[in-house]
Amino acid sequence: MKVLKNCIWLVLCMVMLTGCSVIAGGDDLLQTPKPSEKFTMLQDQLEKIISEGKTYVTPQKGSYRNTVTFEDIDGDGEDEAIAFFREGTGGKIYAYAFALEDGEYQQIGRIEGPGSALGSMSFLEVEGGKQKLLVVTWTLSGDVKQGLTVCGVQHQELQELLDTTCTDYSLSDMDQDHTQELLTLSYENQERKTAQVYDYEDEKITLLSQADATQDVQSVANMVEGQLDESGIRAVFVDNRFENDNGMQTDIYVLDGTTLRNVALSANTSTYRSTALSFCEDIDGDGSIEVPQLQVLPGYEDRGSTETLWMVDWYRYSMEKTTRLVHTTYDSPTEGWLLEFPDNWRGNVTATLVSSTGSNQTIFTEKGNMEDPILTVYVFTGSDRKEAASVEGLIDLGETSDICFAAKMGDNHTEYSMTEREVRRAFTVTTNEWK
Repeated sequence: MKVLKNCIWLVLCMVMLTGCSVIAGGDDLLQTPKPSEKFTMLQDQLEKIISEGKTYVTPQKGSYRNTVTFEDIDGDGEDEAIAFFREGTGGKIYAYAFALEDGEYQQIGRIEGPGSALGSMSFLEVEGGKQKLLVVTWTLSGDVKQGLTVCGVQHQELQELLDTTCTDYSLSDMDQDHTQELLTLSYENQERKTAQVYDYEDEKITLLSQADATQDVQSVANMVEGQLDESGIRAVFVDNRFENDNGMQTDIYVLDGTTLRNVALSANTSTYRSTALSFCEDIDGDGSIEVPQLQVLPGYEDRGSTETLWMVDWYRYSMEKTTRLVHTTYDSPTEGWLLEFPDNWRGNVTATLVSSTGSNQTIFTEKGNMEDPILTVYVFTGSDRKEAASVEGLIDLGETSDICFAAKMGDNHTEYSMTEREVRRAFTVTTNEWK
């Protein structure tokens, strides 16, 4: 019976690791999914490790969440295998590496994790992407930091290249030399909060430079990499959260030669916002990342509403300490849409929310004149949403799997009126599954 249970467990593991699916039809429903060819070649090695009392463990987050991952790490055209195991049910964690030799996978090394759980796994691309380094994080108990280990396959063996701690990290080719840099953030206890950038050269990872982060933040809410501005300089944008007031501040890291700079700390416009509603993003799709600043819509006190409605100004930063306002939007994150304001709307147009069963309305009016709508955006969620959105006089703005969006222009033409074409261009659905 024990042997049978072990066989069943091994089959289930193979199904999970390979992502196989059963074809629904005839006798195929009774057949066991076949493991991949690579996994079959690796099976003997995995069984040896399991016989030592170890159990599979899976990364808790990140893009690679399999117990076993196949990837060409050393650039020889053949995939190596990375497998994660735990000693017993609560013991040490290990990462094993295997290379294909004469049609069989052979173990080429392992590393032992310093933490109580396996956090994440990712690959740092070096040498123009021809080689990849394994980046593994480990959860450390009782602290905001985590363990981080970087390994590479060198001389046909798994070699540990870096062992450090950090709060979070990013992989980005910041200097555009076709090798990614490792940017780590250290917000540990009461120590000074800093960012470090590591570079790979001559089979070694070395600390290249470090810079100050915002000092009063407690955690990282979001990280995104992209162009700083039209110059093409690459930057890493880090949205940091203040736990005591729910505010947020963005750090912007660039490599100036070999020196890491946080351009947000010296810019002429602060990246602080009092509420954590919006993250940095490429709001207009031109490749450069913008930083949001939230402003209360004008006339908020006159509406008598308990809900604050926000106008979002999107700023572009530069190495020269200057900033530029590039867009203003009204965002509705709970409903999954945004509207880009025309230039003359900023400071002159406000909004009011009206909710009813199966639909919500956001009514845009001129400040001080709430009787004459300029534009109304409809969000239909009821079972008859498609019929409601297709009523004559409404502008179709698209749909998701459970929401239909539409708009109606005001009857009175004013300097703030928009054409149907302008409404379609200004409106964006931000939820998934948009049609």
